[in-house]
Amino acid sequence: MAAAKPSLTTAGRLRASVSRAGCAKEARLRIRIKKSVLGPDRVVKSGSRVVRNARLTMTTTGRCVSGVYYTTATDAAGHVAVSRKARIKCPAVPKPSPTPDPTPSENPGGGTGGAVGTSVENEVVRLTNVEREKAGCKPLVHEARLHTAARNHSADMSAKNYFSHDSQDGRSFVDRIKATGYSFSSIGENIAKGQSSAAEVVRGWMNSQGHRENILNCSYTQIGVGYVAAGGPYWTQDFGRP
Repeated sequence: MAAAKPSLTTAGRLRASVSRAGCAKEARLRIRIKKSVLGPDRVVKSGSRVVRNARLTMTTTGRCVSGVYYTTATDAAGHVAVSRKARIKCPAVPKPSPTPDPTPSENPGGGTGGAVGTSVENEVVRLTNVEREKAGCKPLVHEARLHTAARNHSADMSAKNYFSHDSQDGRSFVDRIKATGYSFSSIGENIAKGQSSAAEVVRGWMNSQGHRENILNCSYTQIGVGYVAAGGPYWTQDFGRP
């Protein structure tokens, strides 16, 4: 039995592995990633599989928290292995992207007809407008092309397991919004991950200065919200003014 100390993936997740070798019979091999804390150490993630001789690798899915971690391996035969401890420093959560100052278009993009977004996405719009009203700003209109840009970015982060304003193909939020055909004089973006509801994500943004400034920027008139549950949930707000 052997246990390798946890490491940090490029996506900001903890990864650890254990192995069982030289055994004649199958047994359930259990792997645990633990965090050293005051009192009993906390199990961050646990998994198991019935094997004879094999290597198990496990990766966390939640938000990374800096600290000291280690890996344990146990099997039904009573064998135990504990890795060395590793001090993990997690990457900082991306700050909201600043609003660029592009040259205004001669053909500003307006809203398009028909319903835009899901009920969850529209609840984010509603709660965002509640906060704007408190600050004396006019409500934002859910715009179809901004919704497309926001939705596609949340889906891309979910599918490729990353969290950033920049897509893994190198595109910025400005590039993504332009690709939808939306013309603008100013735009901005907020992203978030892990919040379970529209109320929770808007509350989190309002408690973060940069995100709050985007929400309460009275010059914006339109918004697109993208929500994807898988692996997150992932949330994106794209703001715009034609």
